[in-house]
Amino acid sequence: MLPTKIFLDLDDVLAEFTMTALRHVGCRACGLEDFNPKHGFDIVAQANAMIVDHPLFIDTGEPLFTVKKFWEAIPRSLWAELPRSKEFGFLIVESARLVGRENVCVLTAPIDDPECAAGKMEWMKENLPVWLRNQFLIGSPKHLCASPDALLIDDSDKNVDAFLRAGGQAILVPRPWNSNYQLCTKYFLEMMFQNLFAAQKARERSDRITYRSMKAFYDPVIPHGHVLLGGQVFRLEDKK
Repeated sequence: MLPTKIFLDLDDVLAEFTMTALRHVGCRACGLEDFNPKHGFDIVAQANAMIVDHPLFIDTGEPLFTVKKFWEAIPRSLWAELPRSKEFGFLIVESARLVGRENVCVLTAPIDDPECAAGKMEWMKENLPVWLRNQFLIGSPKHLCASPDALLIDDSDKNVDAFLRAGGQAILVPRPWNSNYQLCTKYFLEMMFQNLFAAQKARERSDRITYRSMKAFYDPVIPHGHVLLGGQVFRLEDKK
């Protein structure tokens, strides 16, 4: 089924959170290439691994950051002033083209701090186009928004897997902390939307659409065959 509504993640999909936060706490983090994939989605472990390179770091034999200490170091202003991601414009424009502006929604999960949610709302007011500013949902259980015609675009394996299990469709944006870390983000996202637009065009022409597994169709592009879009991809065939 083609998606009729799209949910866009905010942190590290529309905005650059992880590397900005690491720099804020004192890590020498310039870009995504500085993030070690072995730490996965654990930003605190990454911070402890990187902070040792700080010139003022004193090795006490214990990790500098606990989970509590790390998140307490992230102020409301950081959430509110995150830089836009490189994919920001592409994802918003292409999502609106595919399902219509009224069917695009930002879906973001805050940490357990009201200042985080407030900062995110400030960011959306400042950065999102006018038509999208009031189309957002804030909350952790993203899978509750899943349905056969709903597409989640997120950078978390956990969120994507939960959304798929709940019956939705999902695209995992390649980032160093997820299982798509070896892929080129720009090329990957362009291909995802090309497939969706092709399928939409075929349906409008009443052409026959066949389905093949993502792994079978994308093995040359995705070495690990990560299943996306509900485990299916649309492909055109000539009418017979």
